[in-house]
Amino acid sequence: MSYSHNIENIMVPVDDFPVIREDYVVAEAVKIMRQFFHQQDGTWFGFQAALVLDANEQLVGLLTLRRLLQAFKLRAIQDHLLTSYAEVFFMPGGSHQHMEITVKEIMRPIGAITVQKDDNIFKAVRQMVERKINLLPVLEGSELVGMVRTIDMFWIIGELLD
Repeated sequence: MSYSHNIENIMVPVDDFPVIREDYVVAEAVKIMRQFFHQQDGTWFGFQAALVLDANEQLVGLLTLRRLLQAFKLRAIQDHLLTSYAEVFFMPGGSHQHMEITVKEIMRPIGAITVQKDDNIFKAVRQMVERKINLLPVLEGSELVGMVRTIDMFWIIGELLD
């Protein structure tokens, strides 16, 4: 199998990814992301991130499974810290259970970590390694057109090394 060295040939189109809003609470985001997972022969497949849009429908970030797990860890710490005798007096009825973490609080902002769709794949590899990220937005000019995942890079680099 032969591949061109351009990112365009390995990116996942942006329309294939789950999309969530920055003001969603984590539970809403998880519900949407779960819709993009499926099981085949006992193995789960799906995207490990969702695109995050603001109120103006502009892409502002990515919500990754890693960030979600960190949010759950944060929630567990908050729950542990708030569970004390003082809670009985100051937070009757366990009010801390109603604290909600929004997507905006835990998403990874898009910022300048992007590549262009006609860039060489090695530019994407360099960005991903230097920034320690597993998902990289692909732009055509200023428009988001796709995402490159580390698994996509893995297969292509293997082909190039053969």
